[in-house]
Amino acid sequence: MAGRPILGIDDVVMEYASRDGPVTALERVSLAIVEGDFVCVVGPSGCGKTTLLRIIAGFVAPTRGEVRLDERRILGPDHQRGVVFQQPALYPWLTVQANVEFGPKMRGVPAGRRREVAEHYLRMVKLLDFRTKATWELSGGMQQRVAIARVLANDPRILLMDEPFGALDALTREHMQDELLRIWKETKKTVFFITHSVEEACYLGTRIVVMSPRPGRVLADVDAPFSRHASNGDSRAVKSSRDFVALRERVLELIWVE
Repeated sequence: MAGRPILGIDDVVMEYASRDGPVTALERVSLAIVEGDFVCVVGPSGCGKTTLLRIIAGFVAPTRGEVRLDERRILGPDHQRGVVFQQPALYPWLTVQANVEFGPKMRGVPAGRRREVAEHYLRMVKLLDFRTKATWELSGGMQQRVAIARVLANDPRILLMDEPFGALDALTREHMQDELLRIWKETKKTVFFITHSVEEACYLGTRIVVMSPRPGRVLADVDAPFSRHASNGDSRAVKSSRDFVALRERVLELIWVE
């Protein structure tokens, strides 16, 4: 792996109270994420993937252990960790551009500068011509691109993506995968990406973290080579190649055996 460590997850345990006693969602999860990595997390439903993302985002605190960004302990949410959810969390009363400007505006960025930033990222996600539209006038894939642009406008150190393409149809999902790879290569951001699709993880990730059924533990941390070399338009060729199929089956076997 190239680059330097950006995120450290050390012995994270997460327990929830229930009527039948405490329920352990995560059990001693440790990971080191390198700057520029595209880390995809897969595992069965209920294995704690989203819980781990919420801890990294600072939405909840772990029961034990800690998470550090740039060696500083995460104690709450801030703009250095931008989150993209499965359903785009956009403000329907604002235009596309106003949605992208919202974060910089809240941080006191001057109007002229935040307009430049918003237009830069709208151009990057190929939506500059739609900047005056309301978000509800856009398709699901376009709304998700607005959500990505809005997160990037805050210039986060890491992008946290929770099944962002799960609600899209198959063709739009494949297109969005290629768009996300293009944006990742252009911005060189670090990405932490949750998905239920092993194929998606193998295509997008530089690393695939496989988690066990609850309580969630890291079963394997698998290197993946395809995202660094894939280019727009060749996704089906990549996904049907012998090496890709072998990686996909290896990850599936890790999940099934557990």
